[in-house]
Order: sequence, then structure tokens, then C-alpha cells
Amino acid sequence: MGKKKKKSFKVWCFYCEREFEDEKILIQHQKAKHFKCHVCHKKLSTAGGMVVHVLQVHKESITKVPNAKPERESTEPEIFGMEGIPPEILAAHDGDQDIVCALAATLVCTSQISRFY
Repeated sequence: MGKKKKKSFKVWCFYCEREFEDEKILIQHQKAKHFKCHVCHKKLSTAGGMVVHVLQVHKESITKVPNAKPERESTEPEIFGMEGIPPEILAAHDGDQDIVCALAATLVCTSQISRFY
């Protein structure tokens, strides 16, 4: 018997869906592309941190995450690396057939979810 192949778990950016070899590089990418202040170019850790920084330091408001896909521009989910990604998006990206419904906390078939959207 041969060795079992481990499922290769790739980390990916919630905002642009780019894949990375490890989470350290993903965090560097997020700070450089998605969480950078457009005024002073300070790199922050989260979208929420960027919103607070720009509001307090520069007296401007930010409503969108820069360089994000249109459906992922919200500053609302607190994403840091792979942490904070909603479970249904994480499962859909990984190709799971069963998706954990965040609101009901029940398993729902992918085809059932697609009917709601």
C-alpha cells in the first residue's frame, strides 16, 4: 500500500480569490492590496482597521475595500488572513457539496442554496 495523499489546502484571499502558498504571504498581500490607506499608504491589518484609521487620521470615510471583487467590497466582515471568512463562502470555494448555513447552523445542499440566490 502506498502513502495516502494529503489534501493540499491552499490559502486564498477573500477579497480577490488569489491563492497563496501560506498564510503569511496572504496577510502580506492583504495589507498591500486591500488594507492600505489611500492617503498616507499605511498598511493596516484589517478592513475595519483601515476604515477607523482613515476616519480618525484623515477625516474621510471608506465604504469599500480597494481592489476587491464587486461582491466582496464590503468592509463589514472582519477578515485577517483566512480567519473570519464566512463558512458558506469558505465551503463553496473549497468545492464542498454540503455548506454550513451561517444563519441556521444546519447542513444545506449546494443546490438548495443556489435557489435562494
